[in-house]
Amino acid sequence: MYKQEFNWLLSGKFIKWLFIGMIAVFVFTFFLTSSIFIRPLYRSEAIIYVPLTLFSHQYEQQGIGFASDAEIDGHIQMLQSTQLLDSLNEIYGLAGAYGIDISRPGGLERLYRRASDRISIQKTRYGSVSISVRDENAQTAADMANEIVRLGDVIKNDLLMDNRLAAYRFAKDLYESKLAEIDAIEQRLAAAILYENEGSELFSIQMTRERIGFEAELWELTERRNRYEMMRKSLEMDLPSSYRVTPAIAAGKPSWPPRLPFASVASLAFALIFVFVVMIRKDVRTTK
Repeated sequence: MYKQEFNWLLSGKFIKWLFIGMIAVFVFTFFLTSSIFIRPLYRSEAIIYVPLTLFSHQYEQQGIGFASDAEIDGHIQMLQSTQLLDSLNEIYGLAGAYGIDISRPGGLERLYRRASDRISIQKTRYGSVSISVRDENAQTAADMANEIVRLGDVIKNDLLMDNRLAAYRFAKDLYESKLAEIDAIEQRLAAAILYENEGSELFSIQMTRERIGFEAELWELTERRNRYEMMRKSLEMDLPSSYRVTPAIAAGKPSWPPRLPFASVASLAFALIFVFVVMIRKDVRTTK
């Protein structure tokens, strides 16, 4: 009884119209998602590794240090900043390309939201950072992805420059203050040696202490000078740039809309709806 009720599913007429309908829907959807109706978007991706921020640590690891998770997260925040989006807007004219008047109220917010929808920045499971850009022009998408990598390094260097200068001034003050202390100790030692040469024994104990303290202060002065010299040299160099593992290149075909998946899903949806409608119609006829 059950098999007889659903024999129509295997009938040639049903399969014929189902097959024709699925093909028609597939072709129609595939045509509807073409560039005639929807402007395609091309996707390009750049993959980078974030380097160590501290120059001293980078120096200790011979210039090949990789950032920690905290530094990677901080770098991603810089890549997602509105400062970077402003720079992209100046370079590529995003506001004009998106048809947004940033002089109007809420225009800048719309620009940031629209640009952020086209840009994806994520940390991968391998510890690298993926910078993905979608645009109507394949070459522009690739150029923007590579430019984001460069701008991220520029922004990081600019943001941290004030802190680097403060650290340099602090190291300089420590070195100069210790140098002044050394000069004072040298003067006292010179005076003590003068009394000793005159045959006085009043300063012999004090001179011994001064000499011991002088040697310790010289070691401290050397460490501070080395630290100061390293800070001074590091200011002459930019922070380590990102390791570009995979530079972005222009895509050969659009990534949006996914025409084949859309057409396939629409075709399957038609098949389900067609079967459901036929079942309802047969139930109604049986009831009558």
